Formats: sequence, structure tokens, C-alpha cells
Amino acid sequence: MITKHSSSKRSTVDRRQVLKGMAAASVALAGFPYIAKPATMTVPNSGGALEEAFKAAYFDTFQKKTGIQILGAPYMDTARVKAMVENNAVDVDILNIDATEAAALARLGLLEPIDYSAFDKSSLLPVAAKEHYVLVDVAAYIMAWNTKTFSAETRPKDWSEFFSPAAKEGQRSLWKLAPQTLEVAAMGGGQARDKLYPIDLDLAFKSLDGLKADLTWWTSGAQAAQLVIGGEVDVGTVWNGRVFKAKNDGAPVDYTFDNALYVCDAMVIPKGAKNKKEAMEFLANMVDATNQATFAKTIPYGPVNTKSFELLDAKTLELLPNSPQNGKTAVFQDFDYWAEKGPEIFERFNKWLVG
Repeated sequence: MITKHSSSKRSTVDRRQVLKGMAAASVALAGFPYIAKPATMTVPNSGGALEEAFKAAYFDTFQKKTGIQILGAPYMDTARVKAMVENNAVDVDILNIDATEAAALARLGLLEPIDYSAFDKSSLLPVAAKEHYVLVDVAAYIMAWNTKTFSAETRPKDWSEFFSPAAKEGQRSLWKLAPQTLEVAAMGGGQARDKLYPIDLDLAFKSLDGLKADLTWWTSGAQAAQLVIGGEVDVGTVWNGRVFKAKNDGAPVDYTFDNALYVCDAMVIPKGAKNKKEAMEFLANMVDATNQATFAKTIPYGPVNTKSFELLDAKTLELLPNSPQNGKTAVFQDFDYWAEKGPEIFERFNKWLVG
């Protein structure tokens, strides 16, 4: 015999089952299947101190906000990204890459367009917001010197004196690659920084010709710093992030942001990425003013969100390439120029090296 109580209980369960079935059927019929957000996302990057700064400023904050864990992965250069996209084997969501490589990938049609409705770009540096990539930090290719040879007062005062051993004696060092090196060589020959592109290549190579007898090449950031710190060269080019700590720790090295060339990291979403929506959300998290300020406190690369400067103390601002006090004589590298002209310039530069 079924009591009133048990009958009521059974009918309640039945109604719930029916309602669940109806809801599932409605969703299926409407053509909107539920898609769960990913538990993890993979973000290849340059590793080391940069990844640690990314983790503190962006990875951890994104996980706290969305529950999605960000996994780092080894840097992917242009060739690897190209192969991944063309073979329909995209297994990363968004990646950190040098801005010149980002521009090259965009030119090849291998990137998803950036959805700027996902965040407010009005506070970003105008140069940062590109159609297919976003700049996320500002580093600098700068002049550094060994303090046993030069002081801040006696070092080459600009790139023209850097490229003139007759004006300032001493061994020099440069990156053994066309980008960045040819820009400062052109400025050394007299090309105005506000009219740096297209690069006057004849002028740049003439500057390099005059330096050959006093020149040491470097091929990595660590080597660039060590050449100056160890006194193998008297003055050389470095990336600011490679020498700031050594200087603070008392090594015989100093540097200037005068006439610096700004070089940048970019973020790109490869064409065919599976989690585009979440990748855009992650990018929005990266350019958030507070998170950009956290990044700049962790590693001395400047923000692209101009509101971040208001959140930084004077000591931090002194170390950033593009802070108001350091950015008066600097120039941004033209990444799209290298994407277009790079192959032919590389060929000329490589011939000059062996000539």
C-alpha cells in the first residue's frame, strides 16, 4: 500500500527528472551545447626572470580570477609557430614572442585578430595595440660601460661617439644580429631618431665599417652583460634587464637610457587556437594597469598601460626604460618595418659579417 507521503515523494522526484530532461532537450534543440572552460592554458614564453614576473603579475592573478591554471612552456619562434599553424596542430592558446616576430607572423596571416572589445585599449600606448598582436612590455637596447674605464661624465655621450673610437677610445660590443644593431649604427652615423625608418642602410653599414677594428660581437643577453662587467669591452650595447641587478650589486657597470631603442615583448594568438575567448580574457588581464605595475616591480621592463605609472614609486620608475624621466630621447623599434624588410636586410648584414 502506498501512503500519501511516499506518493508525494515519488511524484516530486519524477517532476525533477522530467524538468532536467526538458532542459537538456531544449539546449540540444537550440544548438547551444554547454562548453566547459579549460582547466589549464599553455603560454610559451622566454622563461627565466621573465616567466617569474609573468607568473607573479599575470598567471596567478588570472587563475584567481577565472580558476584557469596557466602553464608556462619553452619559447616558440616564428618557424615553430608557422609550422604549428600550417599543420593544423595548434596546441597552445596564447604566446609571448618578440614583437618583430609577432609582426612577421601577422604579415604571414598566421594569427587571430585581437578582439579589443575584451578590454579598454584607450590607456595603452598607441604603438602597443596592433591588429594581430599586443605589446605587453617595454625593454631597451642601451649603451653600458665598464666603470673602470668610463664614468657617466666621460662615456660616449651618444651613438655618434660610440661609433667613433677616435672620439672615445676603447673596445666596443654589439649584438651580432641586424635588428637593433643597425638602428643604433644609423643613429651613430647621424640619422635622426625621429626619422629612423626606413633605416639608412648605407649610413648604418658605414658606421659599422668604422668600428670593425674595435668591435666584439655578442650573441646572448648574458654574454652582452659579461663583456662589459668583465672589462673585455669598455662600452657596449646591452638590454637593460641584463645589467640593472649587477649595477645594484656593485659590479663595475653603469648604463644610460639616453637615445635608447625600445624593444618589446608581444602576445599573439595563433590561428586555430582552441580557447580564443579565454585567451582574450588572459590578454585583458595582462594589460590591466595594476597587473602591469606588479610586473614592472618584479622586472625592470616598462608597462604599456600608461595608468600603471601612477601606481609605481619613484625608485621603480628610475629603473624603467619608458618612465616619464627616462623616455625623453628614446625611440620605439618599428616592428612592422622588420617584418617587411627583414629578409633582404638580414642577407646584406650576413654578407657584411663575412666580407
